[in-house]
Amino acid sequence: MLSIQRQKPKETPRECTPNLLPCRIHHDGPVNATRRYWDPQHDKDGNLEAYFRGRKLKGREVKLPEGYKGVVVREEAKEDNTQRKNVKRMSRQQLQDEDADEDDEEEVKVLEEVAGFKDFIVWGHEAVADGDDAYIKGVEEWIKFAEAVGAHLSCWQKNADVW
Repeated sequence: MLSIQRQKPKETPRECTPNLLPCRIHHDGPVNATRRYWDPQHDKDGNLEAYFRGRKLKGREVKLPEGYKGVVVREEAKEDNTQRKNVKRMSRQQLQDEDADEDDEEEVKVLEEVAGFKDFIVWGHEAVADGDDAYIKGVEEWIKFAEAVGAHLSCWQKNADVW
């Protein structure tokens, strides 16, 4: 099971614009990037253009559909995660007393919400990322597909008692 929780529930997480680069960077965490190293600009076609370690990148901004929100998460430290699992286990123990045939406990992985976003930028080498990009496809095609399936299922559930 996966649980996403805010570090400070009453605070609204900061907004950001994630950048998905076409490379692997072996670093997790903040970077003190200056304009000297990362300064995306709009080109004459309206696309983003930047240079990273001497390589030209072209970016495409992808907006999330209305009603959707993206989140940036990080895995909690093991001791924090263990404390939250113990709380879950106590409540599960109470449920197990009522339902004796449930014998395996499901592991709960806790992720902390760090920031939220309404759009992100997908970067490509020398060219703008196209519709075959997995992230772009996920937003443009799969969300619409999931909504269509969900609408069909809810319609079917409403009519199920008629059959």
